[in-house]
Amino acid sequence: MQTAGAPSWFRVLQDAAFVLAGVCAPDGTLLAANRLAVEECGYDRAEVLGQRFWETGWWSADPAARERVRCWLAQVAEGGQPVRAVTDYALADGTVRTADLALDHVADEAGGPGHVLVTGMDVTDRLTAERTAAEAATRAGDVEALRAAETRLSRALALSERVLGNVADGIYGLSADGRVEFVNPAAVATTGWAADEQLGTDQHDLLHARRPDGSPYPRQECPVWQALHTGRTVVAEDEVFWRRDGTPVPVTLIAVPTVEDGAVTGVVVSFRDLTDRIAARRQAAELARVTERAAVERALSDRLQQALLTPPPEPDHLHIAVRYRPAADGARVGGDWYDAFLQPDGATVLVIGDVVGHDSGAAAAMGQLRGLVRALAYAADEPPSATLRRVEHAARGLAVGTLATTVLARVERRPDVPVTGTRRLRWSNAGHLPPVLLTPDGSTELLTTRADLMLGVDPDAPRSDHVRDLPDGSTLLLVTDGLVERRDSDLDAGLAALRTALADLGTTPLEELCDRLIDRLVPPGQPDDVALVAVRAYPEDRPRPPEAGPNRLPPGVS
Repeated sequence: MQTAGAPSWFRVLQDAAFVLAGVCAPDGTLLAANRLAVEECGYDRAEVLGQRFWETGWWSADPAARERVRCWLAQVAEGGQPVRAVTDYALADGTVRTADLALDHVADEAGGPGHVLVTGMDVTDRLTAERTAAEAATRAGDVEALRAAETRLSRALALSERVLGNVADGIYGLSADGRVEFVNPAAVATTGWAADEQLGTDQHDLLHARRPDGSPYPRQECPVWQALHTGRTVVAEDEVFWRRDGTPVPVTLIAVPTVEDGAVTGVVVSFRDLTDRIAARRQAAELARVTERAAVERALSDRLQQALLTPPPEPDHLHIAVRYRPAADGARVGGDWYDAFLQPDGATVLVIGDVVGHDSGAAAAMGQLRGLVRALAYAADEPPSATLRRVEHAARGLAVGTLATTVLARVERRPDVPVTGTRRLRWSNAGHLPPVLLTPDGSTELLTTRADLMLGVDPDAPRSDHVRDLPDGSTLLLVTDGLVERRDSDLDAGLAALRTALADLGTTPLEELCDRLIDRLVPPGQPDDVALVAVRAYPEDRPRPPEAGPNRLPPGVS
């Protein structure tokens, strides 16, 4: 209901059920108006907002009323003096009604020219009933007319009571000395004080005598008291009423004076309980803080992973390609890793692993475990199973408390064949997915063996090695479960899909093969990260093919 340029405090009046309300710029442009003033009067919001207030349909029935309203607005905007007047106004269907109108100047907290707040209470039924009663009373003996007037007055009062009883906002009617004259059910429910406990009491002393921190709240600083003693409508957004049980309830309120013959006779106070709104704001702020912390944690973990997942070497006889794709869910941090490096004797070491967990702790543990494997395997003249046992003991001694699956593999030349002969793959599997081999004839094979216990459970658990020839033209693939494991299918189906895709892409250049495998097998929104190492073996007696890229070796390795 609020338009651009309307002050934020006007939202207090937007849903007010008993008061016509609008706010104007100093030049009289209507910036906002509540539903009771616009839609309930039959107008379209686009017809009135942005127009000079006195040029709107409310004053179309009486040019003299239009001029009076224009002068009243100018008086309030220029001099700051409030205006109180009873005047007629028109509904969209031409019906003329009467309103007790109040125009008040509201200062701008930012130092601007401020606004003119226009509020009014429809008094048509009350005035009609009073006139009817007066006319009936002057006619001697006209008892029936008097009874009819009394009936209309009773109906008007009953209608007012029904309205007050059904609105969600709490409403008080106070006398000129601040005592409660009426209270609606919403106010009773919010404060916990029964209606008969409130009627006749000083509303400030009962509900409003303390600030939010419990310190005394002087009466002269209370917005309700200010409305009573200045005759101006007062809007307050950060007030506290105190319930019967002694607990505070945050409220926003509007206090509208009632004026008769130029004198303030009381004030109508409408208030809204802000407890739920404040709780929602706090929850939103806490969610924002949690989201921000998660984003920072994810960014740090991603940087850690990217720093650890280094480019692989490129020995002349092998082409090694690696990939890492983080989980789509930014709140999950993966523990997948890969590694590939050359030992001093020229053998190629390949590692794929997955630390249990999806948080910054998993990423940190992954970094520690990767460092241990790399350091212990670099110069080790031993089978992969022996290296994994040493990794287990080192992790236990260094308190690297984590669980992880891994495959540690070594590509080496067979000592019983010439340099140009078949290479050999030797590996040990600690609870990880099996390697996948694509042979030169286009067939695929899962290098399935009995997987040993995962790392981090028992450093003395037995570990075994496995050996397989790696012929020229073959491709070896080491992957983590993010590539093949899905919630809606079993792992065997995922491995079968991987074998099919690998066979279909068998002649594709290795770098492209890795990308196409991920695009084909990993669905959008994948909740787990993915790591893979792909190795293609080329004949050692031929030049390195262009698709494999340049030869890249560390210093001291030929």
